[in-house]
Amino acid sequence: MITRKATRTLYLLSLCLLTMISCSKDSTPKDPVDTLPPITQTGEDTFACLINGKPFFSSKGERGANYSFGTLTIFGFNRSDTGIILTGLEIVGGVTEGEYSLGLRSSGKYSALYLIRGGIDLRTETLNEHLGIITITRFDLEEFIVSGTFEFSVKDNDGNTLNFTDGRFDLRF
Repeated sequence: MITRKATRTLYLLSLCLLTMISCSKDSTPKDPVDTLPPITQTGEDTFACLINGKPFFSSKGERGANYSFGTLTIFGFNRSDTGIILTGLEIVGGVTEGEYSLGLRSSGKYSALYLIRGGIDLRTETLNEHLGIITITRFDLEEFIVSGTFEFSVKDNDGNTLNFTDGRFDLRF
């Protein structure tokens, strides 16, 4: 016959075992998108995306935005000298919130540029055949905040497609 004390001990041991089994040492999110910073519109100083499904994070102090004379530049680099530059060049009427195509860099258009090691190893940009999208969700000239999302594709030097998805930025300029 099992005593009451033995029953409690067995119950506590079972509970501890169940707790240990249900705990996982791997707290890495299964979906790479979950590793990116949240999409915000408050000037949180973020710039990140997935490149062929792998997270790209810009380094602190190596991301930002500039706006002058109708031209908007949004950029993010990381410590390994890999960077993304999104540019709205001489936008007629100024930058406004909305969705825009990313294509060939030219006056009145938005484009994207991808650099590895400062453009020495790879410098590739969106072309009209490989359009992307930039969505500006906040452009605030009083608080100097630009926020939004982006996605685009480019070809590397060997003709392989690089897909930039789930991009997000929330920066002060």
